[in-house]
Amino acid sequence: MKIGRLDAEVHGARLVLAGRIDDAAGALGELIGHLPAGDVVIDTSGVTFVKLDRMREWMRLVRALRGRGGHVRARRRRADDPDEPDPGVQGRRDRIVHAQYVCPSCGNEATPLLDVATHGAQLRQMTAPKLPCPECGSAMDLGDFPERYLSLFRA
Repeated sequence: MKIGRLDAEVHGARLVLAGRIDDAAGALGELIGHLPAGDVVIDTSGVTFVKLDRMREWMRLVRALRGRGGHVRARRRRADDPDEPDPGVQGRRDRIVHAQYVCPSCGNEATPLLDVATHGAQLRQMTAPKLPCPECGSAMDLGDFPERYLSLFRA
């Protein structure tokens, strides 16, 4: 299925997204009807761009999927580990997620990978870990409200 410049494929309880989540992506809520009730994995490995104001649409999608009684797992395979097995909905919790960060010192924006095993306790407390900016070395901040972005980690 094509939504603007975003390709969406549904494989059972797994939604695979590729392309850009921008103004052309429209309402991500259209995807809900194509997914079964219960636990869902959203694979964003192929997403190349997310416009910050489109995070509202993302959160509406996640909220609606959760509202049907399941857990939602966002997943992005690491580029250096393309053969990492897909844990599936019933498998272990994902160990790597991506997050949008902004550096208050130099304005750099980055999407680092967070190791959930390392930062899991902090993420479940709705606190984003401080990560160094790849440009200037200063501590970066999460690029959105923690309660919006980190709600995926709530127990």
